[in-house]
Amino acid sequence: MAPIPFIDLAAQRARLGSAVDEAILRVVDHGGYIMGPEVATLEAELAGFCGAKHVISCANGTDALAMVLMAKGVRPGDAVFCPSFTFAATAEVVAWLGATPVFVDVLEDSFNLDPASLERVVLQNATAGRFGISAAATGTGKHPGSPPVRVGKNREAAVTANRARAVGAGRAGHAPKQRFVDRDTCEL
Repeated sequence: MAPIPFIDLAAQRARLGSAVDEAILRVVDHGGYIMGPEVATLEAELAGFCGAKHVISCANGTDALAMVLMAKGVRPGDAVFCPSFTFAATAEVVAWLGATPVFVDVLEDSFNLDPASLERVVLQNATAGRFGISAAATGTGKHPGSPPVRVGKNREAAVTANRARAVGAGRAGHAPKQRFVDRDTCEL
């Protein structure tokens, strides 16, 4: 028996090649490389698929994370709590915006933020300005749980979740109701 390849690009090319070629030629012909009609179509179709009012696409996942944190007003002096099991960009973008990434342990069975660890690091960072929680999914197929939005006695935290591999996924048996920021990131 022949081994099954991890990814068969030749098979993908055979199946999708002509459609990809046509799309590329269409863009080359009209010259709208940035924010062209295909982008508007993608955003409209993705918004409909996800039940969102708006979709804003961007170049990559790092830009998507930055957009969410900027929209939440993250600034120098803020602490953003990140899962310890995540992609480097989760913390990189926090530092890029001048805030401080603070790592939180995750639960072994779900890779979601461990509430006890979150409480511990919040207390350790009580002198920080405002708080944010970045509950980044890890690509394991398990979506983020429902991290708390109230942190400590009188502090609230903005909660964002990177759903890079969960576009259209529901939650607890319910249809998706995310407000997508781009194709990689949604805000819960």
